Amino acid sequence: MTSHLRRGFLTIERLATRLVTLLACAALALAAGLACYQILMRYVIRQPIAWSEPVLQLSIIYMVYLGLAITFRKGALVSIDILVTFARGRFATLLRWTILLAILTVLGHMFWYGWAMAARAQNNIHPTLGISMLYAFAAIPVGAVFAAIAAIAHHLDPPPSETSGEG
Repeated sequence: MTSHLRRGFLTIERLATRLVTLLACAALALAAGLACYQILMRYVIRQPIAWSEPVLQLSIIYMVYLGLAITFRKGALVSIDILVTFARGRFATLLRWTILLAILTVLGHMFWYGWAMAARAQNNIHPTLGISMLYAFAAIPVGAVFAAIAAIAHHLDPPPSETSGEG
């Protein structure tokens, strides 16, 4: 029963992480394209466009918060992993659980306060784009949810280098 739940969760996580990866890459491509377009319009054609800068900023914000999930899943955050490297047996298991709980605590705070910020900003309208600022702040709780899923998946299915010291 537990292995079925684990497999099901990891399958859902793989699909979610693929989706997030595609969206983060699309946001990066949009940001790069808009930056080039903005430079062309401002310095070559001398007709700056008002909407390109805020869209560029929004795409970078979403790229970062969605990319957080990818980073957690790969275990690519900057860390001092000497304890994880030398941990064995029960201490290694306890350490991995402690790390997961610390990560989920931080992501829970991100979700909670990001949601609160988005709710407070829903009536604020972006002056250039004319859209609710809710869409900008929504990146925080959305990114936190995907990152939490990825962190749990990383805990359930760590890379081989992280499990070699256990047991």
